[in-house]
Amino acid sequence: MKRLCAISVALALLFLSWQLRLSDAQNQRPPNQQPELPATLGLDQGYLDLETPDFKLRLVSASQTAAALQPKSATGFDFTPADRLERRAANNFHHLGDLTLRLRLGNSGPWQKYDTAESRKPVQPIAAAGTTLAAADLSPTLPDHMPVQIIRSWVVDNNRLALRFEVKNKSAQPVQIGALGIPMIFNNIITGRNLKEAHEICSFSDPYIGQDAGYLQVTRLSGNGPALVVVPDGQTPFEAYQLLNEPMRPHQTFEGAFAWMVHTQAY
Repeated sequence: MKRLCAISVALALLFLSWQLRLSDAQNQRPPNQQPELPATLGLDQGYLDLETPDFKLRLVSASQTAAALQPKSATGFDFTPADRLERRAANNFHHLGDLTLRLRLGNSGPWQKYDTAESRKPVQPIAAAGTTLAAADLSPTLPDHMPVQIIRSWVVDNNRLALRFEVKNKSAQPVQIGALGIPMIFNNIITGRNLKEAHEICSFSDPYIGQDAGYLQVTRLSGNGPALVVVPDGQTPFEAYQLLNEPMRPHQTFEGAFAWMVHTQAY
């Protein structure tokens, strides 16, 4: 039996203000050990520039992942690490719009790992209409033997930006989803920045791992508003917050890249 499941999160702005302080000693510039890797994200194929009531959203045309997410109420600020996009354009660097899964056919046997960032190829665009800003079939950037089809959409719903995934069983057997994660890639990269730059550019993410009541709040390091709040759009429980395995490893000035985990049974 073929079944379809949908998962999604919505991104909204919350206006907050408080003061944060960092000492210069905490903001030393360690050398960046990130290796030089071949670019696979497809930045040379251009971008899609989109708008919602709250945001200016830029997508990489080839991957339809986020290249920029700028709140209209804070001119020049970006919640994503857009200024490091070229350095993060290789395989295994995640971006907002990626998806990680562990699947198996039937109810037993080993879990198979899939990740839209693992071996990138341009996704297949789908014509957008109505409230859908952009949509794509992610099959080209996933292995041919993958038993499900994934359609990703960037949508405006009730004036809020929503990121949605539809997962459809394309095999003749039942498929069990044992783990599913949505990378939450925001600019927490303080490496290589002085204190002033970090305050102006960077954010930190504060998760509430609360199942259907879960959310992720992304606050500017300066303490100025607006803050970004990621919430479930429909039934997308926040079951765990997973540190992703990326070429740039966590260290004192980079806490790492994390994913909103909807399911974790396969771990």
